[in-house]
Amino acid sequence: MSSWRRRQWAMVVAMVVLITLTPLAWIQWQQARMMEDVSRHQFESMMWQTYQLGYELNRLDDSLQKASVAGSTVSGADLLERYEVFFSRIQLVTDMPRKDLLEASSTFARATEQVKEFTALADPLFEQSDTLPTNAAALQALRESAERLKPALHALTQESNRAVARFVDERNLQLRQQSILVIVLSTLQACLLMVLVAALVRHVRRQKQENSKLKELSQALEVARDEAEAANQGKSVFLANMSHEIRTPFQGLMGMLSLLDDARLNNQQKDYLHTARDSAMHLLGVLNDILDVSTMESGTLKLSPGPTHLRDLVQEVEGLMQVAARDKSLTLLVSVANDLPDWVHADATRVRQIMFNLLSNAIKFTSEGSVIAEIKRQRESTDGIVIRVRDSGMGMDADTVQNLFTRFYQADNSLRRRAGGTGLGLEISRNLARMMQGDIAVQSKPGAGSIFTVTLRLPVCTPPGNVALVPLVESPHHRRLRMLVAEDHAINLKYMSILLERMGHDAVFCENGQEALELLQKQPFDVVLLDYHMPVLDGLATTEAIRALKGPAADTKVILVTADVVNDTRKRAIEVGVDEFTSKPLQATDLHLALLHCGLLEKDVSSADTGLVQAFRHTSPFPVSASELPVRIAEDLPQEPPIDRESFNEIASLMLEETLLELMGTLFDEPQGTIPELRSALQGDDLSAIAYSAHKLKGTAMLIGFRAIAKTASLIEGLAQKGQKPDAHILREQLRRDSDSTQQAMRKILDPKAA
Repeated sequence: MSSWRRRQWAMVVAMVVLITLTPLAWIQWQQARMMEDVSRHQFESMMWQTYQLGYELNRLDDSLQKASVAGSTVSGADLLERYEVFFSRIQLVTDMPRKDLLEASSTFARATEQVKEFTALADPLFEQSDTLPTNAAALQALRESAERLKPALHALTQESNRAVARFVDERNLQLRQQSILVIVLSTLQACLLMVLVAALVRHVRRQKQENSKLKELSQALEVARDEAEAANQGKSVFLANMSHEIRTPFQGLMGMLSLLDDARLNNQQKDYLHTARDSAMHLLGVLNDILDVSTMESGTLKLSPGPTHLRDLVQEVEGLMQVAARDKSLTLLVSVANDLPDWVHADATRVRQIMFNLLSNAIKFTSEGSVIAEIKRQRESTDGIVIRVRDSGMGMDADTVQNLFTRFYQADNSLRRRAGGTGLGLEISRNLARMMQGDIAVQSKPGAGSIFTVTLRLPVCTPPGNVALVPLVESPHHRRLRMLVAEDHAINLKYMSILLERMGHDAVFCENGQEALELLQKQPFDVVLLDYHMPVLDGLATTEAIRALKGPAADTKVILVTADVVNDTRKRAIEVGVDEFTSKPLQATDLHLALLHCGLLEKDVSSADTGLVQAFRHTSPFPVSASELPVRIAEDLPQEPPIDRESFNEIASLMLEETLLELMGTLFDEPQGTIPELRSALQGDDLSAIAYSAHKLKGTAMLIGFRAIAKTASLIEGLAQKGQKPDAHILREQLRRDSDSTQQAMRKILDPKAA
């Protein structure tokens, strides 16, 4: 079929569809109008409102009867309250939608006339409600008038039921007629669909051929993906092995350098030592950056949050960076907000890494002037922290800022070579910030310096228990442990020997896991320190073999010393029975904490970190802002919840949601709503109009439990009835506040999830 023929067929089909759908659309529009009319006017509420009017009259009559009995406890206030509720029902009946369905009948006119007669009799009597219970004649007159009114209201209720029934019958007849027309048009559409299905079958056949080609391509892509994943896994294994191979000699190097620092050296030797240590730390930092990027790419980098003293962490970073700032004759200022929480739940290492990266970059690329860091709460979030670093350096243009977080990006190669660095720090910092549900933003102009702003989500937490410091000398509470250490590197073995001796423990050394097993079967040890990568038998295989031993040796504590940063290592180690971990290079603090976690050492309270004690002393509850307290402008109005939940829920449970929303519209909607009506009346000088509007609003608000609005309306009504002109400005503002707070509270009640 030629393209011209296809277009011709498409035009014919489109015309037929248009011809058949247009009448259907018209019918649907008519039905929608009918449904909208029914929904808008809520004819069921007509029956409900007339019934409620009679019901409230019966309750009022019952209260009048009880008040007539000698010794009755019914007060004038109780009678007045019942009358006001009845009066509010009158207003709802006279103002209800589509009352034209009732006005044609004599029943409605008769009932309306008798209601007016009753209120004309009742209004003067209830103005003196305090003496009404003792006025037997007045009570009798009210009761007789109520008895005369009851049949008329009953007849009105029946008439409203008949009116609604007539309306429903008319609507049903129209719907039946339209349904017949819909059937005819649907049959025509069915024929058209058969033609379209035939064309669709032909199209599907062609589509299958294309899908077959796509499936072959997809299979080829899956094979390529598997190969890429295998290559990525190989890269991870390679990085893990390289991490171990590089970090293992580093442990010995850093350990021996730290021991040399305690030796008696002349100034030149100390300078050589510090230079060697700085170079080693720089190389270790480069290695850490590369490994961090790798673990982020593979998705295996996990945060390890815990209680962190934020102020101490900031002070620690500041102290270390002050040295770098002084070396360049820069001023480093660190400002910590007073309301910054002391303790937060965070990965202290990663937060410290972000701050180090930002401050070191600011110092590195600032030749003169200052670097200013601010740490404060984030206003928009209860647990948000903002770290802002501002420098007076050379600044950056828009292109540099745009590519700043691109890996290895170098805006100025010559400056980068002088300053050093891998070009990975900002990328790592931004990824870490995003893992903490935050981000990093940059503002910079050439010659005007740069501003780096970091947002982090760090929930406030309670302080942990005191942590004992590492005892490098034996104390009365110190326990001397017998340790078995498997280490295949001679320098590391020497360093660990000195380290354990200084920590006050006895150590037996071997070169691999197989020797460790043999020694463990011959003599008891408190703990075994295993290197992850060892010849003959590695750390995991050795642990598994230890757990398979018979007798007490199988329960010996095992601490794995590893430079392997792949998270799978930790999971496999726990599965085979490793108790704790320490990282390379091994530090006394890390080993001491691992021994504590294994339960081999007791915490020495006398050596507890005094910084933690001070932190507890300065901890105080978060203050409540004065702006969060409820406010009432009018002095006579107490502070309380705007809605009586029990009353509101009782009313809401009796109505459809649409009916309830319609009722709320009669209160709040501009300009016909009751509240806007009262606010408008307050602008005039007609006290009777003010009193009437306030009275109407008060009755409705009392009925549905809008406590704050009812009290404000009652105050306005009282002032107007006493002949005092209310202060329009103050009370109009109070009504607006009450309206807003009530609607907000109502939304929370109706939809708790939205709150």
